[in-house]
Amino acid sequence: MTAATLTQNRRKQVGHDEVVKAITESILRGRLVPGQRLVEAELCELLHASRGTIRTALRELDRDGLVVLIPNKGARVRVVELAEALQILEVRMAIESLCVGRAAERITGAQTRRMLQLARNLEQRAEEGDAVGYAETTRAVFEHYTAIAELPVAADELNRLRARNARHRFRQTYRPGRAKVSLPYWLAIIDAICARNPEGARKALQRLAKNIEQAMMDMASDDKPFSVIYPGA
Repeated sequence: MTAATLTQNRRKQVGHDEVVKAITESILRGRLVPGQRLVEAELCELLHASRGTIRTALRELDRDGLVVLIPNKGARVRVVELAEALQILEVRMAIESLCVGRAAERITGAQTRRMLQLARNLEQRAEEGDAVGYAETTRAVFEHYTAIAELPVAADELNRLRARNARHRFRQTYRPGRAKVSLPYWLAIIDAICARNPEGARKALQRLAKNIEQAMMDMASDDKPFSVIYPGA
């Protein structure tokens, strides 16, 4: 782990919530990868937090399923196997369906223009074969419609579920041609939200979920070691 891995705060010691948020965000963005060891002393230095705060945060992340605490060996980013990952996807999509439907009901003109700009960005990234840029843009779309929905409890839970499935999500991200395969599904979600069609948005999300599920199962036989090359990791 490098100094660029996590946000540093040198002005004051950060608290428990900030540590949990920083580690979760790093897992979401692929800066901390499944199986990676989390060294308490290193986290203290990078986050400018006390050893007690780091330990409390790691215990909470262990309860959330993002980190695993191994007696006498410390903490590691948790590796989620396929069967659990499919369950996480199912739960995530149930919650996310609520968000896309709510977003379609509430979206404003300015928010629609932003969503359409993100759609154009997705098309451009997919055409260029920019896997990293495409992944960042799909994340921006997700964050935009969850913000429009104004359901912070749902958004928090979705971020935890996304972090738990980071291993499988990043495997799909870097699969050759994946962006062009998933693009029509994302555009359908965006179109339905912008058309203020809640049921259409939920159905479009369900189609994306089915496609993701199939892709995860297709990759299940791939026994290559998991690795992610990510800017700033």
